[in-house]
Amino acid sequence: MITDQFDVAIVGGGVSGIYAGWRLLESALEGSVFADRVNGNGKPLTVGVFEVSQRLGGRLMSVQLPGQEDTPAELGGMRFLESHQRVFQLVKHLGLEYKDLPVADPNNSTLAYLRGKHFRASDLGNLDFEPPYRLDRTERGRTPGSLLIEVALRHVQEAEKLRDVGFWNLLLDEMSLESYQFLREAGGYDTLVHNWSAAEAIPFLLADFAPDAIYLALKAGFQSLPLQLAKRFVKAGGTIHSQHRLHRLDERTDGEFTLTFDTGAPSANYRYRQVAQEKICRARHVILAMPRRAIELLHPESVPFKIAGFESNLESVLPQPAFKIFAAYRRPWWKEMRDVEAGRSVTDLPIRQCYYWNTVEKTIKSEKTGKEEVIGMPSCLMASYSDGASVEFWSGLARQAPRYSPSPGVCPPGVPIPDNLQNLSASTALVEQLHAQLRELHALPELPASSPESVPRPYCVVSQNWMQEPFGGGWHFWKIGVNAAAIERRMRQPDPDKALYICGEAWSRQQGWVEGALETTEDLLQKELRVPAPDWLNLK
Repeated sequence: MITDQFDVAIVGGGVSGIYAGWRLLESALEGSVFADRVNGNGKPLTVGVFEVSQRLGGRLMSVQLPGQEDTPAELGGMRFLESHQRVFQLVKHLGLEYKDLPVADPNNSTLAYLRGKHFRASDLGNLDFEPPYRLDRTERGRTPGSLLIEVALRHVQEAEKLRDVGFWNLLLDEMSLESYQFLREAGGYDTLVHNWSAAEAIPFLLADFAPDAIYLALKAGFQSLPLQLAKRFVKAGGTIHSQHRLHRLDERTDGEFTLTFDTGAPSANYRYRQVAQEKICRARHVILAMPRRAIELLHPESVPFKIAGFESNLESVLPQPAFKIFAAYRRPWWKEMRDVEAGRSVTDLPIRQCYYWNTVEKTIKSEKTGKEEVIGMPSCLMASYSDGASVEFWSGLARQAPRYSPSPGVCPPGVPIPDNLQNLSASTALVEQLHAQLRELHALPELPASSPESVPRPYCVVSQNWMQEPFGGGWHFWKIGVNAAAIERRMRQPDPDKALYICGEAWSRQQGWVEGALETTEDLLQKELRVPAPDWLNLK
């Protein structure tokens, strides 16, 4: 039985889906495919967004840790560039506050621990420094970022001709194996230097590793962007349906669609259908704002899989493993013990990248001496940001029971551990391994907990594995040999005779960024649905 009817049903409550719904309801539609709603019966456009979970935002997940309410932990996407025109202009249009997100430390004290050797990360660009790699003479004195930029600049003019070349293959043609290992380990990312399309890797890296790149973050967390859009979407007349997992999409004889949803809390195993209650909706137009893996989980008889060439286009992008761990501490021991305040340290240990997310200190007057002294306050690390092979290391530990329970002595006075973090709380096994690797990265010995020089245990640890269903990965990269521009066009509307559309970061030319998600969504709205560009967006 069909319970609801929509002009547009949008499946996916991430930034692409919410943005699409908001734009549709706040745009002039006279010249669009929805002109009949303006010039005909005059009824308002009905748009519904359907989300499988109870949470909006998709791979934007901002979590408020206890005692860290002013600085959200970004378990998903965390930053954007000022050159990301769609995101930057949208943030300003919505009036969202933003700030710089440094990757360098004002004290120049961030660390590197590679191949068993400790040093400062700033040493990597020093000609007099001997890194633990057998680099050629011409490769020394370069940071990982500068080495990547040099390769990219040598090929930027011919990037489109490198469609059939893997980036890993290109790098090994350009540098020694030791230099490549240096890039992978000291750069902090496995996936960036693996074998994805060199034609897409080159422009990506020129933006991400530009010497003058300034990273920005939203003060209220990146998830506040889709949440603010959702508020405006609902105010404009849209509806949001949480805990609706699209099971099957069918085409009706009149050209419209029926969408069969499983409602209620989704099964832990997305491969198997456990129906709490089935709901069937009807829609004139359907937008799948979903990543590759979520689309693959649809019933194989769904409409997209009947379109010639669709599955090949779907598989033209590769989901990339990503895992994040945040740890909150009673005091910022990294500042006290290693004089690190901000930025990131890197290592070839599975934690890979450690960001000093929130270092808080305050000055008080000592009751004993009457002198001012600095004391540490509750602070937070993005203790591990890993991709590639390291993800399975952490996901194995994350599956183990029991959950981590801090001892009372490590908890700040009056700071409770809220129940709503329990589904993200890390396992004891994961926290123990994290603690050991953080000590090793920072060259700090294991001491009895009672020692004032020991590294304290965290009072709260949360983690997120983006390989979990239905995401399949933290971001996507184009396969070697595919024509990304052509596939991006085909995925927007896989069959020109069907009102079925797809958008999202996966099939953009700026993969891994919210900018890519907005790029494909805006292209879909303007080029396929003929919705006019918004007044606030000025692409240069």
